[in-house]
Formats: sequence, C-alpha cells, structure tokens
Amino acid sequence: MKTRKKWFCVLLRSCPQDSAPRPKGLEATGMQQRMHRRTLVLLICAVFLGCVSVRAPLVADKDFPSAWGEINQLGFECKALDGTYLNEGAVVAAEGVAQPLSLTSVLAMQSSARAVTLNVHTRKIDQNGDSFITLRVVPDEDSASMKELDGCFCIKQTLACTQVSEKYWSLPNFGFGGSQQNVYFSIASDRSLVARLQNYHADVILLIPVFGIKEPWARFERVDR
Repeated sequence: MKTRKKWFCVLLRSCPQDSAPRPKGLEATGMQQRMHRRTLVLLICAVFLGCVSVRAPLVADKDFPSAWGEINQLGFECKALDGTYLNEGAVVAAEGVAQPLSLTSVLAMQSSARAVTLNVHTRKIDQNGDSFITLRVVPDEDSASMKELDGCFCIKQTLACTQVSEKYWSLPNFGFGGSQQNVYFSIASDRSLVARLQNYHADVILLIPVFGIKEPWARFERVDR
C-alpha cells in the first residue's frame, strides 16, 4: 500500500504546470482552468485507492490473452525493453475482441511508420532500486522524428509511462473534467512488447463526481531478435 501511495504521488507530481504568462484578458480563464485541474486531481486522489491501481509489476489477469504467452520482467532499469517493434499491433478489451492498434498512437504520436525503436534512458535511481526514466521513441530509425517521454518510471521491473495523453473540458454552470492515459510496458516470453493501457476519466457534472476506467491489453511483435 505504501508503495502504491508513493508512486501515485510521483505520478501526480509529474503533471505539467501551466506557468507561461497569459494576456490580461485570459487571466480569469487561466485561473479557472487551473482550479478545475486541481479539483480534478483531488477527485482522482480521492478515488485512487479504490479505483486506480499502479500496474507494477505487470501481471496477467483473466483478460490477458493466453495465446500471448507469459509476461516476463524487464530487469534492472527496465533495459530489456530496448528494441524495435512493429508499429501495427493489436489491442484486446475485456470482451476478448482484438482490434488493430498502432504503437505510435499509444504513445500519442502521429506516424505511419512500419517499425518503432524504443530506448530506455535512466535519469535517476531511488533508494528502492526503482528508476526515473526517459523513453526515447524513434519511428523507422528516423532520428528527426524522435520523441522523448519524460514521465516514465521503472517500477518493480515494469515500465510505467504516465500522462501519455490527457484532455480537459469545461462548460459554465454544467461541469468540468478530464481524461488521461497511462501505459504499463513489459515483454512476453517471445520478446514481443506487451502493454496495459490505463484510460480513465474524472468529471464533475452538476456537482456530481463521475469516474470511469478501461484497461485493455495490447501487444506488438518484436522486429529485432
């Protein structure tokens, strides 16, 4: 329980802060948006222990396709993740139906690349041996298109990338809210990339809090063996 609380606090601290100066006419709007975001964070924090789990270590559950093999740990600093994977993979929801999904879309990138290279770069290691990670994503070995994800952590030999994508909304006198996607990565016994997508939303509509979450599984075949 303490580990879950510690890492959830880390994930919250990784929230982007909007500190850029605003034109005077937008100051009130900016303040309102920040208040809404803070309220949203509090709502998420309030429901966290009952509704949101840190999926580390990543383990198979009843929704994980048995045909994908066993899930292996990534080792120290999650270095076993380094490699090249097919961009086109599959996602399977709780209903068991597989649908196509691109790795670049999971990582909030627009790309039609055939393959994607992932590289783990450690920034800091804490006293428990967990790491603060920058994940470098290179579509089709094109360094000019490289993207770096700084909100990643190697927790119990699972790579957790937080706030990969997020959206907020607000309507006066009605409500506000937002959605966020976290992704947990590991590898299967055949060295393919396995991901647990954590898509959740928290809203306040007419002063009533609403929370929802979906956690489908995804898989991407490895190119380099």
